[in-house]
Amino acid sequence: MNTENIRAFMLLGPESGEKGIRLKEIRTALRNEFGSDPEIHRFYPFETPNGEIVTVLSNNSLFSEHRLVILSQAEDLSAQQTAMLAEYLEHPSDSATLVIISTQISLPAKLTKLIPKSHVQTFWEMFDNRKADWVRALFSGNSFAITNDAVELLLELVENNTQELRATGMQLMQFIGSEGIDTVTEETVERYIRHTRQESVFSLFEQICNGSYGRALDILQTLTRSGEGEAIGLIAGLLWQFRRLVSLEELLATGMAWDEAVQKAQVMGKPSPIRRKKDQVTYEKATQRYPLNASRSIIARLGDHDLRIRETGTDMQLLLMEHLIGIIMIDRGRTPASLESASFFTDARF
Repeated sequence: MNTENIRAFMLLGPESGEKGIRLKEIRTALRNEFGSDPEIHRFYPFETPNGEIVTVLSNNSLFSEHRLVILSQAEDLSAQQTAMLAEYLEHPSDSATLVIISTQISLPAKLTKLIPKSHVQTFWEMFDNRKADWVRALFSGNSFAITNDAVELLLELVENNTQELRATGMQLMQFIGSEGIDTVTEETVERYIRHTRQESVFSLFEQICNGSYGRALDILQTLTRSGEGEAIGLIAGLLWQFRRLVSLEELLATGMAWDEAVQKAQVMGKPSPIRRKKDQVTYEKATQRYPLNASRSIIARLGDHDLRIRETGTDMQLLLMEHLIGIIMIDRGRTPASLESASFFTDARF
């Protein structure tokens, strides 16, 4: 079978930042080809148990000439879902582009063989010897200098992918820029951490787990209005914590004891043990308040709001974040997504 003209892409590997850039390129190419933004649909395996994604791919839209359909976390596809997608790829629609995204470096050959080889890309984590230069380039590109000690400390504190590094770096630059500082030192990084530690995405998550809706909104407003809690960064932090929660709940669902499960929790395939007693209490409350299916749905809603926020002005970000907190705490992630357009600067959410 000749696959060269099939509108399908497969973006693999653990480096979410570079995958996000590639996804944006795909969308830009479709916009240039069709003269307008494609209609965007996002799916996760647990949201398309009966082939709903294939229906969207196959049926023409009344509102847009082309559709961009994104399947995230494809490593969780069941055998039945894989077979349905393979069947679609045998006879794909010309009016839809499918992008399959996974943190793994390979997916079943049944899918891979049906996608043009040039459209299958693997994005690896940044090598250690590239990280420091990448951080320096990020700061210098925004007219800030950063010392070697500050770079090393930042790399110790941030997850090993460009999206997390970019989000934290931008927040740090916003923090020091308000003080008229143009050089980041190790002391600056430490002060930033201390300054944000009173109220942070971690204290926000704690109140979400406690079920303290009013307190969660108070923290959100404090972070947003102070300029210390940029919405995309907050979503990234919540996403990281809910992924760890899902990992914990999946381990518990296998019958694993609590003490062992908290030590084996992961985020995006990386070990992320929950060691502190205070954090264990927080996650225990989370497991009681948000069952596994709810936690998975919340991850999907976090991704939806990430896309919305990237398309809106700063004046709307607080309102959208408050809406997101309501979806998480009141609706347990049940609110369906309804996105008419999106922008993909990074792909941390996928």
